[in-house]
Amino acid sequence: MNTTFTLDQLSALTDLSLRTIRYYIQLGLVDRHEGDRKHARYTQKHLDQVLQVRAMADQGTSLERIKQLIHGITTPPPPPKAAGDISVISKVFISLGVELHLEPQAAGLSPEKLRLFVRSVLSTWEEINANQ
Repeated sequence: MNTTFTLDQLSALTDLSLRTIRYYIQLGLVDRHEGDRKHARYTQKHLDQVLQVRAMADQGTSLERIKQLIHGITTPPPPPKAAGDISVISKVFISLGVELHLEPQAAGLSPEKLRLFVRSVLSTWEEINANQ
């Protein structure tokens, strides 16, 4: 038995707004509905696609990168560094003997994502030490 959903049902099942789901469809992250516009129906495949996009977005992956991943587009590796290249390194003190060295630009980390990453690392470090 093939279960189908209305857009409202798909929204309720994924806890995403109608507008967000329509936007995902517009971007090509989710397939277009089946049937004519008035009687649009969505299948399990659509539900799976929306949930996959949501999971990746919740992890901080940009919608552009999600689109690349879904469509199998790989980005070429960055060119090797040459003599004279300049890069900015962020050095984060975690604890005595533990430092984290990051190159945010090469990692594609915005300042917001960098702060989130550092907070996450610090939190994990605290959890590890709390369990000892």
